Amino acid sequence: MQNIIDQLFATFMNPFILIATLWIIGVIIAVAIFRKSKGSKAPGKVKPKKRKQSKVQVKGHLMKSMKKMASEAEKGKTLSVPQVQSRHEIITDMFESKLSTIGLTASAASDYVPVSHTPLARFLKDLKVPESTVSAIIAGIMEEESEGDVKIIIEAASPELGLTGDELDNAKDLAVEEWRNVRKIPKS
Repeated sequence: MQNIIDQLFATFMNPFILIATLWIIGVIIAVAIFRKSKGSKAPGKVKPKKRKQSKVQVKGHLMKSMKKMASEAEKGKTLSVPQVQSRHEIITDMFESKLSTIGLTASAASDYVPVSHTPLARFLKDLKVPESTVSAIIAGIMEEESEGDVKIIIEAASPELGLTGDELDNAKDLAVEEWRNVRKIPKS
């Protein structure tokens, strides 16, 4: 028996075997601790997790307004809606800024920069229809829900525009096509 103990002691005097043995014992202890802590959680009551609030600082006026709206919604208050620009205003601002960088100014004769160059707009402009009327017709078309309603708008505007016969039919077709393009509706 003494011989076996001496032989084991001599084996563990080798540094490589000693380090390997200690490493294996450490792994076994770590696995045992991990399993114990994992097994200690009883499947009793499960508490709902709280949503973590972001600690990120918000930059920009619109983001601050959105954070304020979220806070108001959580408190049950009425929401304060931030002011936003319409698509037309954004396009106009971009157009005017690009013109000003090259040293030009936009025409202010009708208080806005023309942004519609669609086939319907060109057709109506060729008939000498005022720019404001063209924009109003196009805006009205985009608000409609069906092709029939689009055609009704063109028919209603036809006496003022001076459209009859083939011109009226052509204007209706262009209006419906423009409405489809904006709505991404396939031709039927």
